[in-house]
Amino acid sequence: MDKNMIIFNGLRCKVNTKAAFVDMCMETPALASKMLASPVVRSECERKVCSLEDNEKSGVYALRVELNEEKREQIYEEIFGDKLEEERFQELSEIHRRLLEPIRVMHQKETKIDVIPFIVYGVVRNSRCKSMLLESLKGCEKECLKLFQGSEYQSAGFLRKFLLDERKAAKLMTGLLLLLRQEESEEQYRMVMNIIYAGYKSLKNVVKKLDYLTGKQFEELMRKDAMVEISLCQMVIEMVIAEDLDIPRLMDYQFCQVVCMLKIYEERRLNPQEMETDMAEGKRIYRKFLREHREPGAYYVSEFLETENQEMCERWERMEKLLNIFGMETRALYGIYLEKWEAEMLCTIFEEKDWERYKYVLLLGTLCKYIQQIEAMYESEIPEEIQYQRSCEESAVKSLEYERKRMEERLHKLERQKTDKEHELAEAERLIERLRRESMKKDEQHEREKTELNKLREFVFCKKGEGKAESTSDGIGSQMLDVGRLERSIVIGGHRNWQKKLRRCLPTSQFLSSDYMNFDPSVLHNKKYIIVNTDILKHGLYYKIMNERKKEQKVVYVHGNNVDRTLREIARQLG
Repeated sequence: MDKNMIIFNGLRCKVNTKAAFVDMCMETPALASKMLASPVVRSECERKVCSLEDNEKSGVYALRVELNEEKREQIYEEIFGDKLEEERFQELSEIHRRLLEPIRVMHQKETKIDVIPFIVYGVVRNSRCKSMLLESLKGCEKECLKLFQGSEYQSAGFLRKFLLDERKAAKLMTGLLLLLRQEESEEQYRMVMNIIYAGYKSLKNVVKKLDYLTGKQFEELMRKDAMVEISLCQMVIEMVIAEDLDIPRLMDYQFCQVVCMLKIYEERRLNPQEMETDMAEGKRIYRKFLREHREPGAYYVSEFLETENQEMCERWERMEKLLNIFGMETRALYGIYLEKWEAEMLCTIFEEKDWERYKYVLLLGTLCKYIQQIEAMYESEIPEEIQYQRSCEESAVKSLEYERKRMEERLHKLERQKTDKEHELAEAERLIERLRRESMKKDEQHEREKTELNKLREFVFCKKGEGKAESTSDGIGSQMLDVGRLERSIVIGGHRNWQKKLRRCLPTSQFLSSDYMNFDPSVLHNKKYIIVNTDILKHGLYYKIMNERKKEQKVVYVHGNNVDRTLREIARQLG
């Protein structure tokens, strides 16, 4: 018994896939001619490392050239290398990409596949293997279950591939393989092989007639009308049988393709991809039911029993009969309900808007949830499961005790840090108070300077208004005083103080604040001018104004908080 067999260490390989691909092409007549025309082959012929073989019966001479892996890899690069670069690889069809996947994924790379899930699936799904397994493990089930419960295969994703009555056998087979890897016993190895041979005797008879286990054997398994996963499990079992019978395994290109497929299924098991579901429609349907009914996520049997609808009563009687056949009673459903997200998921999947039909879907959902609870109750009553749970609880208590001590130490450390931070905070508050007083003084000085600046600006503005010929702004200033044209206008946006000052100059205009989103659109109907201050204005309000305004209404854009400049800008745009 070799300890390097895949049943102990998994499937390990490192293959020059480019050389293997060339070997496969050489067996294809359409491609062999291109291979023989390669400069590498011609150079080998010139060096006379090839030989001619004479077939006396047919009178045909055969050319034989022996090339090592390096030479075959050179042939691949010369013929296919440039054509199969990454950019051009994406242009190939799905079939061709799968064909070339081994070259991209596992060329000269160490590859390892965990074969336990495939062996377990192949054994449990074979009725003869399953019966032999249960018979062989009588008396040592406890040890196998214990190893399974402490392994990575205990996850729900691994057991979900099996039916409920198959899961115990799956746990036992997994535990037996883990025990074999742990103890490496010849007796246990023979037990595993006897379990496999019980259901795969015909496969054993095929393998023992072979000189080599080649990729052709795997192709024959794929041709059978079976699930891909079943075929892959049978391929792994075929490798295990070949190793037991000392049949060498030829790592040709078809073998590399099988390894890639096994790798894909292994990654799906270890990293399952969760489907993203759009719950928007389901939530909308659930909200509709919620408005019409008290608890659309709860299911009460009494609703069916007390209904006056004859058809529903007949259906419920049939459902009652079905439950009784499976050993369940209707009262077992009392108190069972779905969470809100579960009911929303039902609405998302079925999109059932009819309340009566929705209740039947809800019944199916509650039954599924009830069956899961029965399964959990069944497993909790197994003595081995109880013992394992107790050991887990003891380990959890020890972990929590350690965590409590660690948290107490961290609490003391945080209290010390808190004291230090309080001192820093008090110092910061004193600094803030001092800066606040300085800021108040600066603000008072700023207000005084601002008042003086406003007086100076008014003085300069009045001086400019006295002479009409000095600048064009004087003419605009006179137009600014003519507010009659702005009688039917509305001012939107800007700071409140700016609006307050502008209201004195435009007493007949209407004003809207920059964040008043719920205004009545009718205020725009009789307006001739819409004055918009773009400095302070919400985008939503602006788009709403633009949607409601009429084509003949003129929009005047202003900015800044200077009222005088605003009036001049309005006059200029209306001028």
